[in-house]
Amino acid sequence: MVTLPNTFNPSTIAESAEVNENFQTVADAITPTFGFTVPGSLFADTDVAPTIIVHGEWTIIKVYAYVKTAPSGASILIDINKNGTSIWSSTQGNRLTIPSGAGDQAYTQTSFDTTSLAEGDRLTIDIDQVGSTTRGSDLTVEVKTE
Repeated sequence: MVTLPNTFNPSTIAESAEVNENFQTVADAITPTFGFTVPGSLFADTDVAPTIIVHGEWTIIKVYAYVKTAPSGASILIDINKNGTSIWSSTQGNRLTIPSGAGDQAYTQTSFDTTSLAEGDRLTIDIDQVGSTTRGSDLTVEVKTE
């Protein structure tokens, strides 16, 4: 967690360097993480959650996935799209994967083909595969930026 400094009091004369440092600390604390949720039992399909509209210039640095019920029989494969194109367009093997049978409910990924986001870009998610015995349920996906 980022600690926000409070170096000002009513009689403080703010110097430019102090103001800039405090503003940068606040900016670092509010870098967005974009989140998707897919409640219930999962099904393979495209555009499975409401679209998120990006509101600035950002770089994707990490993505997270979590399901309340882990898959069995096959892994869950999740794709994130920017303006309709996968952020793993060249390396589909890097998609978010929640492995089957490991009892694992969470997964992260830091390798992407596309990382840059611009204001107005649209983010969507697809579920490309679900478990074949137990599909998995209640998916949360988060896209961390800087």
